[in-house]
Amino acid sequence: MKFLRKVPPYVWTFTALILGIVAGGLLPGQLGFISRGTATFIQVFIKFVPILILAALSPAVATLVKRGLAGKFAGAVIGWEVFTSTVAGLFGLAISSFLFKVPFSLKTADSGGALAEASQMLKAIGQQHSASLPLLAIVLAVVIGVIAVWIPALYRFLGRVEEGIKGMGTKIGYVIIPLILCLGVSIGVRFGARVGMGHYLTMTLYTLFLCLVWFAFYVFVILKLFAKIPVVRMLKEYYLPTAVFAAATCSSMATLPVNLASARKYGIRDEVADFIIPFGSVVQMNASTLAYVAYAPFILTYIYGIEISWTLLLIAWPAMVLFTIAAPGLPAGMGTALWSSTLFASMLGIEEPMKSTFITTWIALSGGIPDMFRTTTNCTACGFTAILFDKFFHKFSKEDLKHID
Repeated sequence: MKFLRKVPPYVWTFTALILGIVAGGLLPGQLGFISRGTATFIQVFIKFVPILILAALSPAVATLVKRGLAGKFAGAVIGWEVFTSTVAGLFGLAISSFLFKVPFSLKTADSGGALAEASQMLKAIGQQHSASLPLLAIVLAVVIGVIAVWIPALYRFLGRVEEGIKGMGTKIGYVIIPLILCLGVSIGVRFGARVGMGHYLTMTLYTLFLCLVWFAFYVFVILKLFAKIPVVRMLKEYYLPTAVFAAATCSSMATLPVNLASARKYGIRDEVADFIIPFGSVVQMNASTLAYVAYAPFILTYIYGIEISWTLLLIAWPAMVLFTIAAPGLPAGMGTALWSSTLFASMLGIEEPMKSTFITTWIALSGGIPDMFRTTTNCTACGFTAILFDKFFHKFSKEDLKHID
């Protein structure tokens, strides 16, 4: 039993997913009931997504706004996080559009161009039963979060809600392996073992490519070209120990102690590292923003053969930036995978039972090894941000820094 506890979580996640895909592909008739049951579970769970979005985003937005008022340093850090997440989302949009030949707008007989397509898409969301609720939840969460900054009682209440969400995430960790197994079975039953494994391998390599693009941009463009940081030393002293631990845990929060220790060993000031890295462990999800925007053309076009355009991605882009910055994650990437797949399904007007099948596929394919790559890139980006701000530490006064906690 002690040996089993020492096995990294990502090993169990990956093993459960692969076993599920193979079992579902080899025994589609016998295990069809698991696939149908999983689809039903997802179908029911989808109905609670707007509530979860509202509960998760409201306290996070309130915290972001409140910290943004804490001085120039904190405001600059938050502004940088928003900026980099926005740029990462644009990277995902551009890369995936090029790879999957996504047109700017769909050329149909009744098409009136990108603006007309966007109008029709938003109209479809409004007409589809419950489809507009996730988008409305986002807007309402932002409004409530901003208002709570000036209403102490509401802010305290949102804080308790946030703690409840974190507690829920911890408890979900106990059932994540059986759920991933069932999701794998669903993929195997639908696509077969060979095709299902092919899709997962492709998703893994695709995610690795996306994360390498963001890593190269952050390290060689921002740190080396812009900030003149010694890259080789940084990679040895900070990046490698942090990246290895992050890949093994698939958790930004679990990696936090190692991340801080590596940053201090590299030479980052305590007052910089102690604010940016813990804060970034929650909101620094650039790789997730990039990946989940880029996953849409892969899953929709490559796997399901659904034609999409830049219009869809441009509309979803800001929502994905907000999700990954403000929403607390669930184990194995479940949180953002659920939010993003539900959003795209709603925007495209995908109805049941296809909607549950689509969301199940999205969640399953994005877990396991792809989650390792995203977590590693997200965690080390926290340190990269700390290194960058430490370089320009002289621009911020000590009087300003003492108000950031």
